[in-house]
Amino acid sequence: MQAWNRASWETLTTDEKKDAMQELLTQLPAGFRWLRMETFARYRQTLETGVFTFENSEFVFIPGDTVTLGREEPEVHPHAQMSPVREAVVSPMLVQRHPVAAGWYELPLEKLDPQEDAELIEEIEQFRHAPHSSLEVSQSYRLERDGGQVVLFLFDGSGTFEEWCEAELPAGFDLPDEDEWEYLYGAGTRTLFPWGDNIDESMRLRHVHVRSEIKDSRPYSLELPNAFGLCFPGDPYKKELVLTPGGMTGKGGDGGCNLHGGLGIHIGYLPTATAFRDPYESELDWTDLLDCLVYRRIVRLQEG
Repeated sequence: MQAWNRASWETLTTDEKKDAMQELLTQLPAGFRWLRMETFARYRQTLETGVFTFENSEFVFIPGDTVTLGREEPEVHPHAQMSPVREAVVSPMLVQRHPVAAGWYELPLEKLDPQEDAELIEEIEQFRHAPHSSLEVSQSYRLERDGGQVVLFLFDGSGTFEEWCEAELPAGFDLPDEDEWEYLYGAGTRTLFPWGDNIDESMRLRHVHVRSEIKDSRPYSLELPNAFGLCFPGDPYKKELVLTPGGMTGKGGDGGCNLHGGLGIHIGYLPTATAFRDPYESELDWTDLLDCLVYRRIVRLQEG
């Protein structure tokens, strides 16, 4: 497949793009299926691209580009840490549209063993008749309600990042690195956030409650698909797992440190800035960090 950059990709007709996606399908890991062409638009950016599916997860084709990333720290906040300003060449890739929890996985209740899991089964029955909407035992299990059903999530048992990768990343898949993630998250914009340089207080944001007599039923603004068709948590309490030269880091949040610390909406949501780096992440071990991590798989495409 010809490795189109974004500018070249946008010169193709819809039929030419679709033909290219059919050609690409023959080069992908086994299990991918073609779905459709779709146009995504957000924050004055737009992209018509192909959508695939793999194990019930949608993936989109993202053309490559040469982009300027990063941010000068003093212009943002005196104590904010940002990735440095740099030029990066990002190769084309297939990207999972929706991130999933890295540290939690759903287990059907029928898979519990009546003897080995007797205590947990008892907790589930107590929760079933309790008024709570959710219950979490740190780094053990979490119970949530889905209508009249109880959903069980267990905490991941991996002891290291390397061990986690072996279990979660099949052959041919990887995680985005920091350059790739900033490109995907910002969709090519140079503003502090994907939507601009300031928090728009008219947006509906998680953990921010506005006094109003009218119930806000709008979707959370930062969770809507961006111009690449990708969805992000848009939640400072969560981070997305990305690769670094030394291993990994979390992007898009700070575990809720600023927001929980009562620093207000603008500083509280600063960790959702494209270039933000959590200055305190090194204080956490893998298990502690895993609790707030989400991840998405990518397939890097061969150039030429």
